[in-house]
Amino acid sequence: MSTALGPTMRETPTLLERPTRRPLTSVVSRSSQPVHEAPVFLIDDDAMARGWLRLSLKGSEFPVLREAASAVEALAMLSQSEPALLLVDHRLPDSGGVELIRELRNRGIDTPAVLLATTAQPGLNEAAREAGAQGTLLKTGSASELLDALRSVEVGSEAFDSRHPRRPPVCSTLSPREREVLTLVAAGATNNEIAALLGIGIETVKTLLRRSFAKLGVQRRVQAVWAARELGIV
Repeated sequence: MSTALGPTMRETPTLLERPTRRPLTSVVSRSSQPVHEAPVFLIDDDAMARGWLRLSLKGSEFPVLREAASAVEALAMLSQSEPALLLVDHRLPDSGGVELIRELRNRGIDTPAVLLATTAQPGLNEAAREAGAQGTLLKTGSASELLDALRSVEVGSEAFDSRHPRRPPVCSTLSPREREVLTLVAAGATNNEIAALLGIGIETVKTLLRRSFAKLGVQRRVQAVWAARELGIV
């Protein structure tokens, strides 16, 4: 994440940093009163990230119930468990986090979800909300930020990280034909196949792709597909 943390926040270890003076669990207040627990399902392919998330939640009202390293694994495990909250990585090896949350909602799974990202992503808040997520959080945030976000979501509120820039006005500038081409690219079609399907020349396809790449701020096909999916274009 490119956003600099203020002086106060620098005093608190981030989710991706090893605590040097005291464990991250120290941010959790201790009380003699029983605490309502809300089990969490971690979905992240980075074992180290899962470890620090686990450590950040240790001793809180959010015990880690299950862990998965891919979307396929998460979907299978969710049929065997009932977590109260989901922490979903933005980039999974077999799916985007936004896509996974959208698939869960399509399957009727309405478990509140918070999307995690390593860096600030323009439009991620909008894409996550549209997919059915209840919040987003940068992994460079502190453990207390994580707990605050989970507490907000657990009681029915939203917790979208303001450090993610707003969605650029890309959707309105892409032409219908550019959207068609991107949709076919996302489906795995080659330039020749796109030209044949749309009845246009191969050079026209290349021109449409170049324009789309420029509007999305990307350079390669796979990046264009990721961006288009996250923006809800395809």
